[in-house]
Amino acid sequence: MGEIIELACRAGKIIVENGGETYRAEDTMRYVCAAFGVDECDCYATPTTIIISTNHGGEALSRMMRIKKRGVDLHKVELVNQFSRTIARQPMDAAEAEAVLAEIDGAPPYRLSVSVAAAACGTAAFTVLFGGCVTHFLSGIVVGGILRLLLWHLNQIRLDYFTINLLGAAAAAVCGWLFGFAGTLVNWWIIAFAAIMQMVPGLIFTNAIRDSAAGDLVSGSSRGVEAFSIVTALACGAGAVLILLGRLGG
Repeated sequence: MGEIIELACRAGKIIVENGGETYRAEDTMRYVCAAFGVDECDCYATPTTIIISTNHGGEALSRMMRIKKRGVDLHKVELVNQFSRTIARQPMDAAEAEAVLAEIDGAPPYRLSVSVAAAACGTAAFTVLFGGCVTHFLSGIVVGGILRLLLWHLNQIRLDYFTINLLGAAAAAVCGWLFGFAGTLVNWWIIAFAAIMQMVPGLIFTNAIRDSAAGDLVSGSSRGVEAFSIVTALACGAGAVLILLGRLGG
């Protein structure tokens, strides 16, 4: 029984760590337990903690896992979803299930080149939404790729997410200003804002609203605070650069 709740708890942890909703993590834990014949279990997930408890033979068993890192990898969320539903149709032993989960959890993220290319294309697309021209579009490709590389390096040295977003927004503002200073662009702020959009916590904010609407108030509140702190970091980083440039006459 201990192996089963350990397995279920780990499945929920993978979902929350990679941007999944708390209700999805709780449903997945229940699916895993049901697949192994555990029909009565209590599951509780927040962005920082996963808890599962069940009663077996009159003995209460529980497991808690702390979540210390969070990111966005919806492919892993999809794989865990498929795993929980597959074992419901095709039972497997706990050791085999643990091996499948370990493989999912250990799967490498997207290659840096793919991430940089996606950020470059996304930034360029946002320049169009902000009313930019062809020059803005091409400049957005360059700035978006550079910013993604910078964010990757900042993550490698394990800075906290507030500092990463603060420095990222400042770098986006500086890059946009450099294009304007060089005489390439007039409305250089379009480039800066388009680059910052790749750091806006849209998924976190959406999950906060969804969790709050579903009655998961602790999860919804904590995600909302996280989204607000990221937005604050972006505003502080970009604002500090703009104020500095204004005082220097830039």
